[in-house]
Amino acid sequence: MTMPSDGRSRPTPVYEPGTLSPQEFETAFCEALVRILVESGLSSAIPKELDPAGARLYHGTYLKYMSFFAWKFPSWLMSVASMCPYQDVRREIINDCVDEEVGDSDADGQCHIELLYDEAELCGVSREEIFEAEPTPPIMAAIHAWENMTRTLGWLPGYAAIAGLEIAMSEPAIKARERLIGKEAMAKASKDLGGVTFHERLGMPEGSLKFFALHSYKDRFHGGGELAMLVKYAHTPALQREAIWAVSNSFKIYTLHAHEVRRLAAEAVGTVYTPKPAMVS
Repeated sequence: MTMPSDGRSRPTPVYEPGTLSPQEFETAFCEALVRILVESGLSSAIPKELDPAGARLYHGTYLKYMSFFAWKFPSWLMSVASMCPYQDVRREIINDCVDEEVGDSDADGQCHIELLYDEAELCGVSREEIFEAEPTPPIMAAIHAWENMTRTLGWLPGYAAIAGLEIAMSEPAIKARERLIGKEAMAKASKDLGGVTFHERLGMPEGSLKFFALHSYKDRFHGGGELAMLVKYAHTPALQREAIWAVSNSFKIYTLHAHEVRRLAAEAVGTVYTPKPAMVS
């Protein structure tokens, strides 16, 4: 007897009448998350007034408070996998979780949370300090919001909420950002990061900072696969609306979380975090 939740023999759903085409949905999904990001005022730039030692403390503190998210992220993916009846989606999630929790072949077999701890230690923030840190109320609220979304929304909107955070680095999302703000604004944003590579900004040897460098590549890789799964299975108008709603609200949560982490990093080095103006109105 085949269990009702068994997805091994389920055919690919057929798009129902009134549903956006796969390309239209992909575009709408990416534009929804990108718009939240460019309106958020977030900046990845380390404050220009900091010398390399201050930049390392800023980055190490950022990683310390980002660790709450990094530690929980694979658990949220696994919550989605536990509800999803489709093997190809679960396979995509499991491959991501192997990198996050077990070991990534592109990181010499280290898992991603270990990379975070190592990079923080290189910047002067020990593992013990990270383990003893407590989340502030905004960080705690964000963590609980993502926990709630991935456990209560159903597998597809839950997946949209959490996978969307990686999909932001996918090629379709980057193209959506370019359409929204233009090539010149994207070039200016890159220039505003300081005009030097990240390791130079921190006064570190080339190749020593692996966490962000790896995630820039891996998020693009995993994000493309996750987006393909969402496009494949969001086959009704209701599912498409739920997915776009979920990713939009997840990114609103993300911006609150990211502003707080940057505020704490700035506080640690004696500066004031000031969000940049929105790139669109």
